[in-house]
Amino acid sequence: MFKTLRDLLKVPKKPDQEMGLCMVVSEQEGAEIWVDDKLTPFITPRMVAVPINADVKIEVRLTGHRSHLAIVRAPQKLSYYYCNLERIPLRLVRNEIDNFASV
Repeated sequence: MFKTLRDLLKVPKKPDQEMGLCMVVSEQEGAEIWVDDKLTPFITPRMVAVPINADVKIEVRLTGHRSHLAIVRAPQKLSYYYCNLERIPLRLVRNEIDNFASV
């Protein structure tokens, strides 16, 4: 973890790459934040470090919702990413459990 925002920005992916912050917000709070296919320890809403002027794949996942994926390119030190996760409708299933259940 970082102590200050300055500490966060000093952790570049490549030594010569300038870092910025992206505020990741979802309408449904508490969603996992994935950056470049790696799970971060953060949940929405949260700021994450991203390289400036480089494509970064950000995915937001929440149980019971469809995940939201976007390629973000931060042109400055501070950017913003917002999404509204679509709820997966629940479906009632009758009599199917008894037919396939084994004791």
